[in-house]
Amino acid sequence: MPAPAAPAYGTPTPPPPAPSYGAPAAAAAPSYGAPAGGATPPPPPSYGAPAYGAPAYSAPAPQKTPGLSIAALVTGILGILGFGWAFLLSIAAVVLGFMGKKREPQAKGFWLTGIITGFVGIGIAIIGLIFLIIIFAAAAAGGYSDYGY
Repeated sequence: MPAPAAPAYGTPTPPPPAPSYGAPAAAAAPSYGAPAGGATPPPPPSYGAPAYGAPAYSAPAPQKTPGLSIAALVTGILGILGFGWAFLLSIAAVVLGFMGKKREPQAKGFWLTGIITGFVGIGIAIIGLIFLIIIFAAAAAGGYSDYGY
C-alpha cells in the first residue's frame, strides 16, 4: 500500500477528527503550510474581549460645553468690574451659577466662581448705592460752605 502524499505547499492540513465521548483528546497536528491568502486568521474572540481589529478601549463620549456655568462666570466678573448694569449682571451671575450647579455639576469651577463673584458684585453695588445716598443727602442738607455764612 502506498504512503499518503504530503499536502502541497499553501494548502491547509485538515484538522484532526473530533474525539468520541470518553476517548482522550488527541494532540493537534502541526501545520506545515501557510493557508491560501497569507497569514493565519485570528482566533475567535472570547466573551468580554474586543473583536479582532477593534481597539481595546474606545474614546470617551464628547462632553457638552458648560454654557450656563461659563455665562455665570463671565457675568459675575463683569458685575464686579462694574461695566454698565453691574447690579443686574451680578444677579444674573448668581442665578446662572445656581442653574449651572444643578444642570452641569462637572463644571464646578465655573459655576462656583460665578456664584461667588455674583454675590461679591451685589455687595459692591449695595455699598456703592449706600455711599451715593450719603453723598446726595449731605449735598441736599447744605453742608459746609467756604464763604463762612
